[in-house]
Amino acid sequence: MKKLVISILVLFALLSMQTQAQDTIMVIADPHVLPQTEIAKETNFANYMAKQRKMVDLSEPIWKALMDTALKYKPSLVLIPGDLTRDGEPAAHDTVSAALERLQQAGIRTLVIPGNHDLPETVDWMNLYPGTFENAVKDPNSFSYAVEPLPGVTVIGIDGSNGNAGTGVLKPGTLQFVLAQADSAVAKGHMIIAMSHWQILEHFDKKSTLESSCRFKNADALRDSLMAHGVHLVLTGHFHVNSISTWHDATLLTDSIVEISTGSPITFPCPYRWLTISEDRSTIGVTTEYISSLDTISDLYSYSREWMSEHTYNLIPSLAPRMWNKVDEYKSKIVNDYGTIVKAMCLFFGDLNAEINNALPSTDSARVDLVQRHIGKAVVDLYLFHSEANENERPALADSLTQAVYDGMQNMMIEVVTPSEVLSCMADLLLPMAQLMAEGPVQSLAEDITQRSAVNENRTDDLRPTLVINAPLHQDLNDPKIISDRRAADKFLQDGRLYIRHDDRIFNTYGQQVQ
Repeated sequence: MKKLVISILVLFALLSMQTQAQDTIMVIADPHVLPQTEIAKETNFANYMAKQRKMVDLSEPIWKALMDTALKYKPSLVLIPGDLTRDGEPAAHDTVSAALERLQQAGIRTLVIPGNHDLPETVDWMNLYPGTFENAVKDPNSFSYAVEPLPGVTVIGIDGSNGNAGTGVLKPGTLQFVLAQADSAVAKGHMIIAMSHWQILEHFDKKSTLESSCRFKNADALRDSLMAHGVHLVLTGHFHVNSISTWHDATLLTDSIVEISTGSPITFPCPYRWLTISEDRSTIGVTTEYISSLDTISDLYSYSREWMSEHTYNLIPSLAPRMWNKVDEYKSKIVNDYGTIVKAMCLFFGDLNAEINNALPSTDSARVDLVQRHIGKAVVDLYLFHSEANENERPALADSLTQAVYDGMQNMMIEVVTPSEVLSCMADLLLPMAQLMAEGPVQSLAEDITQRSAVNENRTDDLRPTLVINAPLHQDLNDPKIISDRRAADKFLQDGRLYIRHDDRIFNTYGQQVQ
């Protein structure tokens, strides 16, 4: 009898220590739902779809497949970081809200945050998605909130919908609200999961030169503030590509923030994610899955890839002006660096800047045509490659796609300079400029390298990693010197930026001494 009592007491003690369980979170980003009934009302829908890389026509059946998956596997939590609807149509919000209510009734908590497609003035966000705000602390200035949906976990929704159609902007007072909620969660010893539509970290080198609207305005300052207040994990969407990026403070390398950006299920290859949180709330396992078929499409992977291939060309007219803006920036560099050489080689004593202006295409349509002919296919192929993620697992293909972009840029440059006797004379000097314009983002993307720098360069598995939250970059934290350095460091915020005071010197998060 005594042994039985002891066994029961030991078992009870073990069970009481197990206050938190391993939990699973389903992440769905950018579903852009538009009901079939609304599609039937749009007389120009075919013309609209011709200009889309998003399969909006399949958004409702794909959404239903995701909801069926959630009901089948019953995750602990469903998180949706924005763009729930095509363009904020009330009927679309009603469709999404009704589905999430069914999840709630099945015991599956759902949390959402608005994206740039979700908030026309007619939408009453809080009443449409009451499950998000149940037992939540709400920001009086925006749709930001903090809630504890799981034991030992605080989710902080960061609403950036004060911005324009592309860039996320926080409303006055919202950052202070978010940081106060983070401080409260840290005091409780919680894992913090921040969720926003717009990205906070860069996901490949110089990404903003290709797509400037994906991140928050003043994203670096927001990143530093979140890190300083104990936020080490952010879930985002918006760019429609699976990517994971990590940023470390560059002085002691013992503080970090990880951003898991999830692709859209209506864009190739139709992904969604599972996150598995460890019992001690220190690690997250990531598994990426895909909607592989619908009732009307047996092979959604192949179908969506073909759709993307055909329709990504529609992005080129918007990308081309950005590329030519970079060309315009390089004009002054060419004149300053090569003007004297050109005069010596070509006996040209005129206005080199005017010569370059005359050679460049003068209209947007001519510039777009030039880009489409020379690098259109290469851009499409590289985008498909990037959409599949983990580019570094296919190095031969990465090299060939990168070279195709470089070759196309050079051929484009040759066509531009050939009519000019002066510029064709200096073609050998100009051609390296074509590669220089492309190599930052293109090479980083193809190699799957994020934050190309001495400290923050990383190649994280984008599809199936196990992430240690706030993992130090130093591997051996038993080193007495590292322990001493950590104790000697003092982190503080000034004008929204994080600084580290160490050995009477002050560094920014890039590791640069500022004082």
